[in-house]
Amino acid sequence: MTETLAQRLGAVLKPLLGFALLLLVWEYGAPLAGIPPYVLPLPSAIGQRFAETFSVQMHGLAMTAFTTLAGLALALVVGVLLALLIIYVPVLGSIVTPLLAAFNSIPKIAIAPLFVIWFGLGYESKVLLAFLLALFPIFVNSVTGLGEIEADLIDLSTLAGGSKWRIFTKVRLMNAVPYITDAVKVAFPLALVGSIVGEFIGGNSGIGHLILSGQFNLDTPLVFATLLSITLFTTLGIGAVSLFENAFLTWRPSQRKR
Repeated sequence: MTETLAQRLGAVLKPLLGFALLLLVWEYGAPLAGIPPYVLPLPSAIGQRFAETFSVQMHGLAMTAFTTLAGLALALVVGVLLALLIIYVPVLGSIVTPLLAAFNSIPKIAIAPLFVIWFGLGYESKVLLAFLLALFPIFVNSVTGLGEIEADLIDLSTLAGGSKWRIFTKVRLMNAVPYITDAVKVAFPLALVGSIVGEFIGGNSGIGHLILSGQFNLDTPLVFATLLSITLFTTLGIGAVSLFENAFLTWRPSQRKR
């Protein structure tokens, strides 16, 4: 147990030490290299600006978080339902999958102005952009998790007297949950990007609007401070998914090794 604790502490301390070293090099190396503060502000200046604008950033981040999580939740529901549709009606797979793949290849920033025209400057356009960016990875992983089950396992469950619903909930869905949680880790930052892009194109609030404000005012430390807020929010979101895995997916081989 002591060895495991030491390994976990080492896994945490090593990245922190590396990050601290990077900040030191940045803090003292940038002035020596002659880089102007308006191009690359020092970490101390960014930290100070972060503290000065903390309440404003949290207010903007709360709005961005709402559209991000709403779009992610919508993508989770629609992605899993589409995957189920393909699993149980295989003929639709040759239609739905190429359409989603083709639509996913379109740069979302290109259609963001259309969403602003169609749905206005409110939450709707941001939620839809977050939904579109998060949908494809959730759909693909859901199809894999729900579909790639050994036939012998299904047959054994049927012979054991399991109903179709029980086999679905206890076998097929449980097999898919790790795939879905992995997809959420990828889709969460993408949904956040979608929300921020929507705020760039047509928004008067949110963390994206704050980034534009810092850009227009040549307030580079503010831009970096907002990027710090976004990074912390993304880390917390992915960390929450990891906590869910540790708590409810203890049967997963990758969780047993920890």
